[in-house]
Amino acid sequence: MGNATGKPETAVVDTTTWFRCTMLYLLVDYARPQDLIPGVGAIRPALLVMAVLIFFLIKHRALLVRGAKQIRMIWYFIALLGLFIPFARNNYYAYATFSEMLKFMPFILSLLICVNSIERLKTFVKFYVGLMIYISLYAMTHGGMGSGNYFADENDVSLYINMVIPFCYFLFLIEEKKWTKVFYGTALMIGLLTVVISFSRGGFVGLVIMFFIVWLVSPRKMVTVVAILFLGTIVYFYAGETYLNEMGTVTDTKESTAKARLNSWASGLDMFLDNPLGVGGNNFQVRFPEYQGDRFNRGMWGRVAHSLWFTLIPETGIFGIVIYLRLLIYNLKDARAIRTRRKVLSGDDRYLNAMSIAFLASLAGFFASASFISVLYYPHYWYLTAMIVATVRIRKKLSEAPEDDALEKTPGKPFGKALRKAVGRTA
Repeated sequence: MGNATGKPETAVVDTTTWFRCTMLYLLVDYARPQDLIPGVGAIRPALLVMAVLIFFLIKHRALLVRGAKQIRMIWYFIALLGLFIPFARNNYYAYATFSEMLKFMPFILSLLICVNSIERLKTFVKFYVGLMIYISLYAMTHGGMGSGNYFADENDVSLYINMVIPFCYFLFLIEEKKWTKVFYGTALMIGLLTVVISFSRGGFVGLVIMFFIVWLVSPRKMVTVVAILFLGTIVYFYAGETYLNEMGTVTDTKESTAKARLNSWASGLDMFLDNPLGVGGNNFQVRFPEYQGDRFNRGMWGRVAHSLWFTLIPETGIFGIVIYLRLLIYNLKDARAIRTRRKVLSGDDRYLNAMSIAFLASLAGFFASASFISVLYYPHYWYLTAMIVATVRIRKKLSEAPEDDALEKTPGKPFGKALRKAVGRTA
């Protein structure tokens, strides 16, 4: 059937059920009720919900987002992992890494399609923060440990919380509804105290750097300083001397675990120099004995890099490094571009501005913590990337000014300059 222009009309697709299934997938992927409720695990809920998302993607393939540079980089990265399979020393590990990364895509693509309005974005972010509250409360009652999978230990839990805290803080500042404000404020306190309970030194480093970036990119710096001092005082009285003494060893490179990490990183660099094209997904642990030298007293087959960067560099090689850094640059530019410079801001503008600076601080919290954990193939960063792309698309729909159209911008500056520009123009 045609319209006045002679072009066929496009049917409006109701994605409400699809959106709910997308959030349900995140629930079973992160909160993992199947591990707590007897019998639920037997039906493989994550696989079932993923199948539903794939069904929606196939049925409504015309809605697939095209032209998003970040999604293209993720596909390139997955394809690169696939190319390693026949050449890796351990083909199964390489295949398992490729297939696990591929499983992220139904959620990522569904999020881009379903989070298509400011109302949907607000709903999703509340759900995202709500999951953090649950994971934090679980960790608080289990000695700082998570329920497993992506939250196997205190370092994993702290990394995830450091990514979500910026959303709690900045949305708390701009929220006008009383109970929503209480929700974000409560989430902020619970997350912060959970990082303390975890006794994770990597989590502590990530927390400090994340709050520094929060201050750096915040337009209300004095308010942020007061807030950080207030939160720091709570941590001081809550944590006690034991925690402060433990965190004081962060800079001690002679301490056993710190020394082991540095030695692992040195071995990873040697591995990369011998294999500049990469050794394949999760093959660092397989090839490690060849490069451990005399840094360890015994064979260390199975040892991981304990760093996102020293997993990325030897396992994916030059091409993986380029793809990953391009993805990071795109994310930084888009996170900055979400913010509007209008003098008169609507409620939606204030929300998106808060999301813009929260994304920057979240990226800082992730990479600061991930520098000490092997989390390259965890979904957190890839999911956060999808959130950034979805938010940019919403900004594009709401914005009347062409300069706010981040999808039309292409990065052309080195990583360091792009980072400084992103932070500088957001402050």
